[in-house]
Amino acid sequence: MSYSLPCRLLLIAMFVLMGLNGSGHAAERSRAAAGKPVKSLTGTWYGAKSSITFKADGTTIFEGKRYYYAVTNGGLIQFSKKNSSRAVPYQLSGGKLTLMVNGKPQVYTRKRR
Repeated sequence: MSYSLPCRLLLIAMFVLMGLNGSGHAAERSRAAAGKPVKSLTGTWYGAKSSITFKADGTTIFEGKRYYYAVTNGGLIQFSKKNSSRAVPYQLSGGKLTLMVNGKPQVYTRKRR
């Protein structure tokens, strides 16, 4: 079977993307390592209805679930776990962390000890 150049490129791109998607624990760690946990986020943040904990190792507990997280240059926190990933816009200002979840702002503050 002979494929044209555009078709070959499409197949190559598809296989590369399938490989980048990965699966399992090791793939999740490497995805989190590709981004950067942000030191200024580390700790537990408290909101009106929930809390969120960011750990220095790139893991977080968000909405009761454990994720790997990475912060992008575009003001997003990428939450990833085995079969899902979600990007949440955030802003860190004046000691407050604001996450835009489903189009609604959720404001968190960190209690210092």
